[in-house]
Amino acid sequence: MKVAVASNNHVNVSGHLGRCKAFVVFETNENEILNREIRENTFRHHEHHGNHEHHEGHQHEHGEGHSHNHNALIEIIKDCDHVIFQSGGWRVIEDLKASHINPILTDEDDAEEAVKKFLTGDLVSKEDNTCRNH
Repeated sequence: MKVAVASNNHVNVSGHLGRCKAFVVFETNENEILNREIRENTFRHHEHHGNHEHHEGHQHEHGEGHSHNHNALIEIIKDCDHVIFQSGGWRVIEDLKASHINPILTDEDDAEEAVKKFLTGDLVSKEDNTCRNH
């Protein structure tokens, strides 16, 4: 089983899935981590530059006639069974589920610890971390 963790520094779980710099992908066997690899996030769809207002940029990106597509993001982790992150929009969560990737939102900070807790059933899920604004 493979578990991806959204991360900006390859150590900690990142805040927003669409803005993370990379995914740390852990290959596991039951309750043991066998291997880990870093996959850069080339999607970075919701990354904003400078002092750009989040809502203005978001309306510009997804205004009338623009689709909200997470296929490029999902392509990076398509072989993973689960993805752990701290927050994300409801659309990406639905797109992950449709691609048979289980989204797990958590307040856990350490990526490896989050995977270990997930494997033992001790990772606290925080469904309230879902952003409903976009």
